[in-house]
Amino acid sequence: MPQENDGVGRMKNKDNKGLKIFLILAGIFVLVSLVLFLIPFKYEASLFYNVQEPYEVKEPYQVQETYTDYEDIEYKVLEKSYYNYFWTSGCDVWVVMQNIDNFGGYFSVDFDVTTSKGNYKTTSKNIFLANGDSHKFLVSFEGDYKSSNYDVNPPSKEVTKTKIVTKYLTVTKYETIQKERQIYKKDTLFNMITKRTQYVFYE
Repeated sequence: MPQENDGVGRMKNKDNKGLKIFLILAGIFVLVSLVLFLIPFKYEASLFYNVQEPYEVKEPYQVQETYTDYEDIEYKVLEKSYYNYFWTSGCDVWVVMQNIDNFGGYFSVDFDVTTSKGNYKTTSKNIFLANGDSHKFLVSFEGDYKSSNYDVNPPSKEVTKTKIVTKYLTVTKYETIQKERQIYKKDTLFNMITKRTQYVFYE
């Protein structure tokens, strides 16, 4: 009979010991859970942010500019002819020219004439012709006339012209660029799981 009581006592001691171990483990679990879920912890993370960065571009635009140029005064050749002397061996060659421009100036004519005596090249005198004036530029040569060419040397006039010029203007614009930097965050696991996290940032 006493032996049976001893067996029951041993069983109760084992049960009490197991309960104590369970309670200890449960307490440790609760403590760890509290630490993990309620006590904030610090961790490293990436922070993405946008910045407005300036950049320069060259935009074309057109302007009208004036400039000074030089043009020949306008003229008109009214007559080109020659005359062989009947009393001797010689000839006259001439060009009649009129200034039809609004500007006046000194004109001359280059002659290239071939006669029975040879080829001659000469330039007439400079003659001032106002607007609408005309003049007979005449030169004489030895020998009978064969052929001729001429070039008029008109004066030049200063004129003002306009032209379209393309220029470039430097303009500053801005573009959005995403950047990344490493930061430290601090929060509880509970807040992160329940999506109520409120980060505390540490640079």
